[in-house]
Amino acid sequence: MSFSNDTDTAAAAERIEVEVPAGIQPARLDAYLAGVLSHLSRTRLADLIEHEYVHVDGQRSEPAHKLRGGERIEVEVPATAVVPLAPVPMVLRALFEDEHVAVIDKPAGLVVHPGAGTPEATLVHGLLFRYPELLRMAGDSDRPGIVHRLDRDTSGCIAIARTPEAQRNLIDQFTHRQVRKEYYALVAGVPAEARFSIETDIGRSVRDRKKMSVASAHGRAAITHVSVRDTFGTRASGLSVRIMTGRTHQIRVHLAHAGYPVIGDEVYGSAARELSIEAGAERQMLHAQKLTFAHPVTGKEITVLSPIPADIRGVAEVLKQMVSGR
Repeated sequence: MSFSNDTDTAAAAERIEVEVPAGIQPARLDAYLAGVLSHLSRTRLADLIEHEYVHVDGQRSEPAHKLRGGERIEVEVPATAVVPLAPVPMVLRALFEDEHVAVIDKPAGLVVHPGAGTPEATLVHGLLFRYPELLRMAGDSDRPGIVHRLDRDTSGCIAIARTPEAQRNLIDQFTHRQVRKEYYALVAGVPAEARFSIETDIGRSVRDRKKMSVASAHGRAAITHVSVRDTFGTRASGLSVRIMTGRTHQIRVHLAHAGYPVIGDEVYGSAARELSIEAGAERQMLHAQKLTFAHPVTGKEITVLSPIPADIRGVAEVLKQMVSGR
């Protein structure tokens, strides 16, 4: 096993190579790494595997990939956040909460949990202040209570577990696609069909590791269902989007791939840049509007709605005015 570090800072990225001994008993990739890389938590390793920072013999692999001996594992560990995991006072709006679970109306611009490139306080820091019991759940995890994610500039519903039991249950629901997630997006262009689906593999771009791509050679299956809710002439539309999988940047990547980039998306929305400027979009016009799941204790179906925020409504109004010529 070998490590390499940038010696300028303790928070620098690591690159780790692990040679799996021949003749070992078959073992899951995530379990094996947890045993040999004791300085990384299981949560951290799962996140690295999910985001394709772990490769087995040069190939992206799933957490359950069976190691049989003789493999070469490469692990890239991005630099960690510099904000300590501690409560930070923060104004957060709860759309639903009880002693087991909460659904927060995440504002745009707020990062969900600590990670590389997040020197500021995150949603997790605010949750620790609002729900002190999450401190007991932290352990070696930097994301207590977190069961799914939203991008920094995506607003809306995000579920939070307030007990370890609820966290395990909700993660299981997300893993088995039992949670229904519906988003509202303002996009450039108007689809010809009122309803359509996008099904491709999505993986990390071979040209830019910070971006995702449908052309990735080692992507994972992603399914997005789209229906048209609003139209603004021929230049823009408002879409209702349901995702059946939870790939990184899935909606933004899929809509851009289909020819309907999200207005205000600086990463995948270059084709909509002119319209974004005209409409005054200061962030990606994407909102997690609806979340439906089974309560982790009672089993009762819970549906939570988040109102379309003022900035998206404002951009929609500008788009209407552009059509009417006012």
